Amino acid sequence: MLARFKHILFDLDGTIYNTEYAYTMALFDVVKKHDPNTTETYESLTRFMGSSAENTNKELNFHQDDFDALSCEWAENCKKYLNTIKPFDNVIAVIKYLKEKGLKLGIITSRARTIGGEVCDIASPMPTELKPYFDISISASDVKRAKPYPDSILKYMEITGASRDEILFIGDTESDIKCAKDAGIAFGLAVWGTRLQRSYKIDFSFLNPWDIVSAIFSYDNLNFNFYKWAKEIQAIGQIGLTYTENLFDKERFLRLREIACEMVATITCEPLVNVKQAICLDRGYITPKIDTRAAVFNEQGEILLVQEAMGGRWSMPGGWCDEMETLFSNTVKEVREEAGMIVTPYKFVGMLNKSKWNISKQPFHILASFTICKAGEGDFTPNDETLQRKFFKLEDIPVKDLRVGTTTIEQIKLCFEAYHTEHWVPVID
Repeated sequence: MLARFKHILFDLDGTIYNTEYAYTMALFDVVKKHDPNTTETYESLTRFMGSSAENTNKELNFHQDDFDALSCEWAENCKKYLNTIKPFDNVIAVIKYLKEKGLKLGIITSRARTIGGEVCDIASPMPTELKPYFDISISASDVKRAKPYPDSILKYMEITGASRDEILFIGDTESDIKCAKDAGIAFGLAVWGTRLQRSYKIDFSFLNPWDIVSAIFSYDNLNFNFYKWAKEIQAIGQIGLTYTENLFDKERFLRLREIACEMVATITCEPLVNVKQAICLDRGYITPKIDTRAAVFNEQGEILLVQEAMGGRWSMPGGWCDEMETLFSNTVKEVREEAGMIVTPYKFVGMLNKSKWNISKQPFHILASFTICKAGEGDFTPNDETLQRKFFKLEDIPVKDLRVGTTTIEQIKLCFEAYHTEHWVPVID
């Protein structure tokens, strides 16, 4: 396998370690002690996750002369919650795997190297258990400007000689995103630890740490690539034959399928006639078709529906899962195409048997996946598929105008339930 990147940089808090409760409660203890009448709450203070101690100090209007003392007080308070600080599930295993594959690993953190002039184990920028895997750690103390400025990544590049196209930075906050963007490198969002309530234009969204591996590595195999291309060409030909009515286009799509068959026959050394029977005649074991639907929620907890051009009915954005796409990548693609919006999938609702949930006239069996996504950027323009997009409260859903072949009120209610449930168990029909 070939690695798309040579250097993988990780943020610490909210990406490798779940430190939110310990850090925020320790900060709340400090704020409450020095201002018993504060209006700050645990929830309001979570905004400082990913922020440097100096920036936190400034925003809370503590006197600069008290910075070291307050920082030490915060670190001391962290000890009370030390048992709650743990790595996220699977993160250490993935880090170990990447190291074994020969990648260079680094840490870019808002933690300070020292507090009050002393090394603080609680807030170390290089925790002991990570030392066997990471080559370099750049802390807020090592640069003039910490995140969201790009100085930390630029310093890493200066030390290692890494070029921009060789680096992937993985983090969980808006400051991480801005840091990577201004440094000109690729960014992957650690969805498992983020508190972001909207989507951003980024390179990767990782729902699970193991998603990092599939994003980094690709097969160094010419036959594999030719087979992948052949499947894509075959899919284009099959879809074209299904929907086109133009005689000349049909001839072109038929030729595409023939080319795909010839490629597969060459790769596998199988007789061309056997390949054509397996591919073009769609013989063999019959499998269901997969429909992907996106339950996109905004910050007000409203769900996105699109009004389809064909019939004027409302539906959750989605469609058939294309060849070489995953459930999540296809979901993102469909929302971009139908609603003109960039979204981030972060919770799988389930895989439903459409014969139980929907009224469909399709002649084949269909399984439909539903995924909760965070709304993001993007302007809508009416197109061949959709007339408009709109966010709805549950009680305002136009039930009588839903396209029940793709979206029912029961499915929408299920998505609302998943959205509001912290530890959701996916429904598998």
